[in-house]
Amino acid sequence: MTLTSIDDGAREYLLAFADDEHMMGSHLAWWIGIAPFLEEDLSLCSIAQDELGHAIAVYELLVDDVDHFALRRQPSEYRSCSFVEMALPQWEDTLIRHWLYDVGEQIRWNALVDSSVPELSSIAQRALAEESFHRSHSTLLLRRSLSGSEEARQRLVSSMESLLPQSMTMWSPVTGEVDALAGGVTSLSSSDAETAYSEAVQADLNEWGISLNWAPTSAPHNDRVARVEGFDEFHASLNLVLDLDPETEW
Repeated sequence: MTLTSIDDGAREYLLAFADDEHMMGSHLAWWIGIAPFLEEDLSLCSIAQDELGHAIAVYELLVDDVDHFALRRQPSEYRSCSFVEMALPQWEDTLIRHWLYDVGEQIRWNALVDSSVPELSSIAQRALAEESFHRSHSTLLLRRSLSGSEEARQRLVSSMESLLPQSMTMWSPVTGEVDALAGGVTSLSSSDAETAYSEAVQADLNEWGISLNWAPTSAPHNDRVARVEGFDEFHASLNLVLDLDPETEW
């Protein structure tokens, strides 16, 4: 059901979250069948489906033709952050992004539970139930992997050092966030969410005995209107089947 009760600013705010979910789900789906062990094929398949389902649920509040909107927009029309747009062909990077994104995602859904939009509140409550599994999966797998060989631990820590700064682009706000806050669509600003995220990440690092020279910095502004290098190719891959016959009704 498309909402007519929220303004353009709030729509842009929700679009940014939905696009993040879409990109994250699509990148996780890339690993299905090629993850390093069968259990991860199954887990990432389930998690990717959940993230894409979250994206669809929010898109349905914004537009009527979800498939066309999700896949056929021009790259410049997306509002995803660079953290979820990057192609990460190394397994350790995918695992670290999975963990970091889920830490942030829980915070974002929690901010929507008491939304002034009842439909959005319902979506948030369902999503949080699924996110508890995602969060447990990423942290348990990381804990096991970090306690393995020294080489494995070094590769994971190196990935953290590389991706932690990039993960802060999750908190790059769209212009419409001001309206979303004023209208009660969300209860948490990006700057406050960023603080909560940094504290949660640091708590995990402390638990795992990892000391990084990492000082959280404010997310860059305007990040969500620029696409990462390689996005055009990734976007084209999402449309590979549709482009075979754009007029076909599936």
